[in-house]
Amino acid sequence: MSPNRRLHARIHAELDALAGLGILGADQMARLKERYPTTAWDFMALVRAFTVLGAATAIAGLVVLVRAHLDWWLVSELALALAGIALLALGHRLRHRSSLPALGETAELIGGMALQGLTVVLAIHHSTGSRNWPAVEGIAALLLIALSYLVASRLVLWYTCLNFFFWFGAETGYLSGWGCYWLGMTYPVRFLGVGAATLILSWLHARLVRGRWAPFSRVYAHYGLLVINLALWFLSLFGYYENYDVRWGDTEGERLAYSLLWAIVAGAGLFAGARFNLRLLRGYGLTFLIINLYTFYFQFVAANSGELWFLHLLLTGGSLLALGLYLERSRRQDKEGS
Repeated sequence: MSPNRRLHARIHAELDALAGLGILGADQMARLKERYPTTAWDFMALVRAFTVLGAATAIAGLVVLVRAHLDWWLVSELALALAGIALLALGHRLRHRSSLPALGETAELIGGMALQGLTVVLAIHHSTGSRNWPAVEGIAALLLIALSYLVASRLVLWYTCLNFFFWFGAETGYLSGWGCYWLGMTYPVRFLGVGAATLILSWLHARLVRGRWAPFSRVYAHYGLLVINLALWFLSLFGYYENYDVRWGDTEGERLAYSLLWAIVAGAGLFAGARFNLRLLRGYGLTFLIINLYTFYFQFVAANSGELWFLHLLLTGGSLLALGLYLERSRRQDKEGS
């Protein structure tokens, strides 16, 4: 027996004696004994380490073998397809046959990502040289929207909305010739239309759809409100123009007009949310109305009086502090009232 094991054995004997005298409880004695092991070193720990290392090495060797002697494209496509199907099956099982629905929905989302990866690999493998990569994003968005309804997953639907956002911006830029339309500030106006259409879709969903797809209405409402407010925010920051010659100072009138329009939209959302007791509208209206006020202040007040920077810091910091205290107090009162 090694010296350490002999020492630990004596400690165990002392602990047994203390437990026999009632000084230590059984649980305390057990926890203390765990700190002084008397068993021999666990050889299986080394075995498990070699097993993991061997598996990783074997997989690396298999990848090298496949790359050297098989069609790498076909192997990649098959692997992504099988991974997507397996993850979707696992997600369905976890969501409907276990107590882990959140984990199941995450597995379905990763399965959707694998299928999207499959579309990208197929597009690269069979590329015709058109360089129309937005079309690949559009195909992925179509597959994901179908998948989100098939598995009734709000998480997959959110990922679909994100893909649609990138596809719409990229596709309109591609159709415009990738010129100034790609970098110009015409995009926010395009997304205003997308946001409005999404809100209409949300309303139709709430009125017509029942069952497991009913929660999708809230996802569409969040997406539509977020896109509209972000579009108006960008327009209030830069204005609307299509060429590179326009400078920020040249768009002051447009920025002011869009700032007022954004304030009207946010204020209308806040009023409608309070009038019809819709927390979602009230939250977006209040949040973006506050952002609008600070954006307006920095653009048209602070930007034209830089010598008073210390005053701007005091006003901004003080107002943010007062706003935070007010919102926290209101939230506490709402909880106490409910």
